[in-house]
Amino acid sequence: MSAQISQISIRNFRSLASVSVELDSIAVLFGPNGSGKSTFLDTIWFVRDCAIRGVELASSKRGHGIGILYDGADDDDQRIAIALQTEEIEYQLEFDLSSGRIISSPGECLVNRTSARVLVNRKVGDDTAELYNATLGQPVLAQLREPEKLTLNLYLNINPSDRDAGDLDRLLHYVRSYHSRSFMLHRLKTSGSESSHETRLFDRGENAWSVLRNLHDRKELDSRFHTIVDFMKEAFPTFDGIILEQTGPNSIYASFLERDRRQEIRASGVSDGHLQLLLLLTALFSEGPDRAAFLLFDEPEISLHPWAISVLAKAIHLAAEEWNKQVLIATHSPVLISQFEPESILASDVRDGQTRLQRVSEITGIQDLLNDYATGSLYMAQMIGAQTSPELEEATADD
Repeated sequence: MSAQISQISIRNFRSLASVSVELDSIAVLFGPNGSGKSTFLDTIWFVRDCAIRGVELASSKRGHGIGILYDGADDDDQRIAIALQTEEIEYQLEFDLSSGRIISSPGECLVNRTSARVLVNRKVGDDTAELYNATLGQPVLAQLREPEKLTLNLYLNINPSDRDAGDLDRLLHYVRSYHSRSFMLHRLKTSGSESSHETRLFDRGENAWSVLRNLHDRKELDSRFHTIVDFMKEAFPTFDGIILEQTGPNSIYASFLERDRRQEIRASGVSDGHLQLLLLLTALFSEGPDRAAFLLFDEPEISLHPWAISVLAKAIHLAAEEWNKQVLIATHSPVLISQFEPESILASDVRDGQTRLQRVSEITGIQDLLNDYATGSLYMAQMIGAQTSPELEEATADD
């Protein structure tokens, strides 16, 4: 991968009072409801929104930040802080609040980790920033015309040859977020997709038929369409292909081919599980191995048979290992968890209102069991990731 996020540190973002996690190409989060898994994913999506749309729009999508500050934040620490690291770059963001709302002018500090050079330095609330100018060999003070926008793009305008900062900026623009509960399956089944040139699946999946039609048209040039279809055939033994037809000037509809059936089945007649997996596979492979992307999947196991879940995990491994994707998953599925190594799995829980994330390979008391049992089995036995709070478990044990 040309660049990937190697570490994320978060402070005061909802229940994430103080969390720092090292990431590889795959990370799987599991744990009780309300333990901060989706919040962790949304933190990354929030930074992406800030990078593309600006802080004002990013915060407005989250109620302008009302209620977003960690409830137990110290009086002298009332800011939200998020830091992302790649191998070469660290990017620190700070957000202040006023009357409970996020102020649209964030603090920023961009540092080259190899040289320790500060590339961007901006204080919270300022409409100016110090940007390092490689030609001059020193920082210059820049007046920001749009202080609600992050200054990373402005820095790259001044220093277009900074490859490391450019990799981070591109990666932020290629963060994709998919929550299976938000997929617009009913729309796909009834009215289909609006025709467009896109080969990227939108976050709610409504353009799936158009994306797949575009990939089908290129199937002799690259393997994206074939890869998606091959995984569908592995997950559903009777699946035999998909037909994508222009049904109007701007609409595309899909029908499914099944073995031992003489006629195709319209998308309205196939199971939600078929559509869910098809959309997830499209998200994984539609942009091809030449584009690095950070994919966020929230509860991807919804509607899927355990065998289909195992095929999805196989596809995720391929996307991470050979297709230049970094994948972060939040799940409740013991089957899905068991498809990954303990080093890639993070257990979440909440103590004193704070989310804690711990790598399964580092949890004391279960390492011998991991030699004989899958992580999902220990999850089912509530030996890790139990819905019962640790405090309640201790009180019960005392009784």
